[in-house]
Amino acid sequence: MALDARGVCALLHACPVDEVASALLPVVVRWRRVDLGVVRAFLDCWAVSAPSAERTRALCGAAGEGSVPARWLLAELAQGAGDVAGALEQWDAVVAAGGAGQLAAALLARSRLLLHAGEVAGALVALREALRCGEFEQGFAVRADRLFARILAKTPGGVAGRPLRIAVLGSGTTAFLAQAVRVAAVRDGFAPVVYEGSYGAWRQEILDGESGLYAFAPEIVLVATSWRDANLPDFSASSADACAGVAGELRGLWEVLLSRVPCTILQNNFDVPWDDAAGHLGGVEPGARVACLRELNRVLASTAPKGVVVVDVDGVAALCGKARWASARQWHMSKQLPAAECLPVLADVYLGVIRAVAGLARKVLVLDLDNTLWAGVIGEDGLGGIRVGAPSAEGEAHAALQRYALELKGRGVLLAVCSKNNEADARLPFEKHEGMVLRMDDFVAFSANWEDKPSNLRRMARTLNLGVDSFVFIDDNPVERALMRRELPEVAVPEVDAADPSAFVSILHRGRWFESLALSAEDKGRHASYRANAERVALQAAAVDMGEFLRRLDMRVSRGAFGDAVFDRVTQLLGKTNQFNLTTRRHSREQVRQFASDGGTWTQWFRLEDRFGDNGLVGVMIATSMASDAQAWEIDTFLMSCRVIGRRMEDYMAAVLLDAARARGLRRVVGRYFPTAKNGMVASLYERLGFERVPVASAEAGGAGTFVFDLAVKTPMMPDCFQTVVTDGNR
Repeated sequence: MALDARGVCALLHACPVDEVASALLPVVVRWRRVDLGVVRAFLDCWAVSAPSAERTRALCGAAGEGSVPARWLLAELAQGAGDVAGALEQWDAVVAAGGAGQLAAALLARSRLLLHAGEVAGALVALREALRCGEFEQGFAVRADRLFARILAKTPGGVAGRPLRIAVLGSGTTAFLAQAVRVAAVRDGFAPVVYEGSYGAWRQEILDGESGLYAFAPEIVLVATSWRDANLPDFSASSADACAGVAGELRGLWEVLLSRVPCTILQNNFDVPWDDAAGHLGGVEPGARVACLRELNRVLASTAPKGVVVVDVDGVAALCGKARWASARQWHMSKQLPAAECLPVLADVYLGVIRAVAGLARKVLVLDLDNTLWAGVIGEDGLGGIRVGAPSAEGEAHAALQRYALELKGRGVLLAVCSKNNEADARLPFEKHEGMVLRMDDFVAFSANWEDKPSNLRRMARTLNLGVDSFVFIDDNPVERALMRRELPEVAVPEVDAADPSAFVSILHRGRWFESLALSAEDKGRHASYRANAERVALQAAAVDMGEFLRRLDMRVSRGAFGDAVFDRVTQLLGKTNQFNLTTRRHSREQVRQFASDGGTWTQWFRLEDRFGDNGLVGVMIATSMASDAQAWEIDTFLMSCRVIGRRMEDYMAAVLLDAARARGLRRVVGRYFPTAKNGMVASLYERLGFERVPVASAEAGGAGTFVFDLAVKTPMMPDCFQTVVTDGNR
């Protein structure tokens, strides 16, 4: 009978001597997965015995034969002996091999070691890699948060990442929630600062204009309420009145908060308790508490104003399991809700929304083929040998992933293939296998060759004009996943288990990579737009020069001032456009509406169509009057969708703005460039458009610049490759 982890631990604990450990070691190093309990039992045993050359030879021999458990033990021993270089070498090997089921723990150990060695930046990178490996439990989140605090303490200027100020308010204990949210934010590349409101005083924090909440000036406010905060009786005389009262109070609090600080509110809906005393009647009897809570959740979701996102916490509770979500013991002892074990799941949901608010939702799902979209290897098993769809249970699991991907495509997520295969073999299932859900025309990029996958993904990013941080890559092979994480850490790589394809969808969904706050017509048409782009590339290749190519596109522009019909799309572009964005100002929908109604502000949206299709609303400009110069406008916002880069659309937009300024009798237009990690492509745009850089006494911080176009001296140049077919509103 083979020994399992429990048996090995029992033997080592019962008889912690070197002879027993030496006898068990050959068994453990043959395991394909690392068991952390077994590792600890060996280390405890060896801690009371002298170092052994025979033990080291046995471990090195097993490691040389590819044993990950052996390498793990060698790393721990080297670290304990103070051999930092040796330990890092072993940890690197463990990570490169995929971690044998403990990749996150290996990366966390590597992060601690790097910090101990004084490599603070490397420690932060390794910590983020550890957190990105997949689901983590609350104990792991606690350890990661402590490590982040140590990294932060050694980084006086702040850690690398996008700054993010989050306030957490609630009626119960919020310390562990704040911790889980902070860790998830670190994972996602933010440099978070978290404010935790006073215990149980979420209403007071909002209503008191002098509270710590307003001194903190948050960008995001989490209002972590629960069903108890609705304060509903078991049966209400009128469910409509009960719902109206609770919803009215929340709307009043939202209004106060949004009027005092420009932020986005993430408001919990109400988790419906599973143990309501009404039982079955709770869901069917008018006025019953459960029925009222469900109706209240519907009302909140359908009436929340812009600036407020109602988070489906009741759905998260159902995902976790209602009984598991609401631990009576934890509530009565420490007013902890949800239970600590559910906090990482809730934090993932919050961060999915926060990424959408920050314009950092992912845009492309890249799929491997063999043993990912189907079971088997097409190049070896042939069309009849792979399994996808009914009647095979395994095949149905792979088809479920395809179906999920197809539904993502329907709301604007781009699909791509990256596979090590002969292209003809890779295409065959999409063209001829009846069990396939996806077909060739569902993809905007299809890469099947024998090059390394990071290189292929870089090429895709260039072709699609997207940053690699827009991509999510799913692959059954742990070595391919490890390589992608190492070469392109910006790419999201869910940690899936090839042995269980039925979990692929849930793991991908848990990442919340593709969250969106609204669904626009442009989202629904994004796939067709990118497919059409491929035809444009072919036309460009056939054209004699760029001018001929642009003229043959037959481009038609429509444009106009901001209005009700475009507020949502304009706000969406403001929130998510990163590359072609001169100032990267993230205005809310209410701020956009204020710009539109301000007589001293000029606004314009731009839509582009051509012979291959409608690109949708792709450009936004906002210019405001300058208090210091009555004869000048300042360009507050100048942004454009990356999918129309290279068509001189930016020249057209700038010319329209400059013509509008001249028509109003202005003499100057001032533009500013604020550099970010992503908008380097527009650093010299203003100078190319004829603006002159304003000289300053010292170089502007980080490459920022101020530029002026003198309308008294220069005339804006309108490109001749566009036809303006519709204008609407202020010029």
